[in-house]
Amino acid sequence: MLIKSVSLRNIRSYENQAITFPEGSLLLSGDIGAGKSTILLAIEFALFGMRRTDLTGSALLRHGSQKGEVELAFDLDGRDITIKRVLKRGKDDIKQEAGYIIIDGIKKEGTHVELKAIVLDLLGYPKDLLAMSRDLLFRYTVYTPQEAMKQIIIEEKETRLNTLRKVFNIDRYKRISENTSIILASLREKGKLYEGSSRDLAEKQLQLEEKKKQVDKLLEDYHVFLPTWDAMQQRLSEKRALAQEKENIIRNYQELKKSSALCEASLKNKKESYGRILQDQKRMQEDLERIAQDLAQFPIEDAQQLLALAMEKEKEARAKQQSIIEVSRKIAACETQHSQSNMLVAKISSLGQCPVCLQQVGEHHKEHIRKTEEEKLAAASVLIRQHRDEEQNLRKQAQALEHGLKELRKKESETKAIAVRRNIHHEKQQRLILLEKEIGQSAQSIEILQNENEKLTKEVEAGRHLESEYQALRKELDQLVQEERSLAIQKRTLEVQHEECQKAINSLEQEVIRKKHEQQKLKSIQNWQQWLQEFFIPLMGTLEKHVLFSVYHEFSQLFEEWFQLLIEDESLSVSLDGEFTPAIEQNGYESFIENLSGGEKTAVALAYRLALNKVINDIVQDIKTKELIILDEPTDGFSSEQLDRMKVVLDQLNMKQVIIVSHESKIESFVQHVVRIQKEGHVSELV
Repeated sequence: MLIKSVSLRNIRSYENQAITFPEGSLLLSGDIGAGKSTILLAIEFALFGMRRTDLTGSALLRHGSQKGEVELAFDLDGRDITIKRVLKRGKDDIKQEAGYIIIDGIKKEGTHVELKAIVLDLLGYPKDLLAMSRDLLFRYTVYTPQEAMKQIIIEEKETRLNTLRKVFNIDRYKRISENTSIILASLREKGKLYEGSSRDLAEKQLQLEEKKKQVDKLLEDYHVFLPTWDAMQQRLSEKRALAQEKENIIRNYQELKKSSALCEASLKNKKESYGRILQDQKRMQEDLERIAQDLAQFPIEDAQQLLALAMEKEKEARAKQQSIIEVSRKIAACETQHSQSNMLVAKISSLGQCPVCLQQVGEHHKEHIRKTEEEKLAAASVLIRQHRDEEQNLRKQAQALEHGLKELRKKESETKAIAVRRNIHHEKQQRLILLEKEIGQSAQSIEILQNENEKLTKEVEAGRHLESEYQALRKELDQLVQEERSLAIQKRTLEVQHEECQKAINSLEQEVIRKKHEQQKLKSIQNWQQWLQEFFIPLMGTLEKHVLFSVYHEFSQLFEEWFQLLIEDESLSVSLDGEFTPAIEQNGYESFIENLSGGEKTAVALAYRLALNKVINDIVQDIKTKELIILDEPTDGFSSEQLDRMKVVLDQLNMKQVIIVSHESKIESFVQHVVRIQKEGHVSELV
């Protein structure tokens, strides 16, 4: 992996800055606080995103900015890769937004978690390492922040060992042992369960044998009982067949009794009906005689002739009524004329002037008019008397016609009534004929029914003994049924006992099989417990020690070599103890890191860091960051002579890209490229 460039926007002291990184050694130069380490943090953030403790959003996003971005371009095995991450300030915190990664021109967007997974795979960090351990690989092989350089050598031994275990993936042996202990605890619990549930196996086997003996005894009793049961079934079957035969005979006998009863009832009904018919015949004859006597009193008249005469009289009466109406109209007209003449005479007598011409009316004229009108009055009075006489005459004639019409209507009604009586007389004669015929038929039917009834009565009397015989047979059958029920209860009791015993046997057999299986499982668990506890867990400890020893041997040798290269002082030497803690020897005496000078402490930390880098790169074969190392203020407290030794260190690193952050100007002569950074007005930028 070779870094090509990094662009920062609103990251710490940078507003908008791009930095290019060539191959070879490069120095990020500038005063303390100029923003050199910010570039390194931005590179780490671009690759892996934020960390909860030492690489938070608040530590990266520039104060007052709502959004920040880092875009990193690098080369990996000849492939051009660009990754971009985004920070955004929220209401309560700063979060990572979605970013993207471009691999050989193919862009893929993703969340910060998805981008980190892609980067870890690209860098070849082993997948069997925990996520935190994969991040540590970068921290201890490529870039260790300035404040973390000396942390690993001064922290607690157990903490340092755990860190190294994670980096070298040696902690898996410890995890395996811990997980094995959990498995052992689970196996012990299962073993207790199996031991408890299979403890009464012998007792269950004895119960099973007892149940089998009980079943054999029940089967023996059942076979002894079966002949009695079969004999009862045979007797019961024979009795039922005989009873069925008797039932059929009784059923026929009952039908015979029903037929006899029906015949007797029918005979009774026929006789009653015959009596009613005779009574009807008698009444009918009496009615005919009475009707004949009534008809003899009335002469036979032609109803059609009476009807024609009545219609003629009715027509004549209507004509008279019309004449009366005409005369009444004439009388009314004459009376009107008479009234008008009286009015005219009265008016003329009092009239002095003509209302039309306004001339004076003379007495002569008035007299002439009075005379004329009086003549009209006399004529009208005569006509009125004549018409009234005529009207009176017509009314008398009309009344006479009406009286005659009523008489005709009465005769017509009487004639119709006589006709109805004649019809009734005729119908009754016909009915009497039918009754006489029905009397003959009924008498014949009664004779037949009497013969049939006598026959059936004799047959019923002959079969009366059948019912008593059937009742006796039924009683015998009921007794056998009771005996059969008692035997059936005994049979069912034996069968139920056998079924229950068989169920108990099946249950016990299953239980015995299960308990034997549980005993086998218990034995298997005990074997696994023994193997895991006595062999596997000790083996994991041995493997961890073996791997740690292998790492320790190479690590210690490299640590001593790098330290001697940095410090040319024969009186001061370093080595590693068994817990990877730097051991200091000065003038032949054991010393402590706290007693060293600042430059010597830095030399110990740098040698430890370089040795760790080399060992990790050797052990983790597929890691893709072997050609890159970033050193953040590696010469803090170095003397001039120690600074000169850094050139030798850089030469021996033999890496394609070395990035150094330092404010020491002397290092500029050791590197191939220099990038100068200055800070003005709280903004960092390249010079």
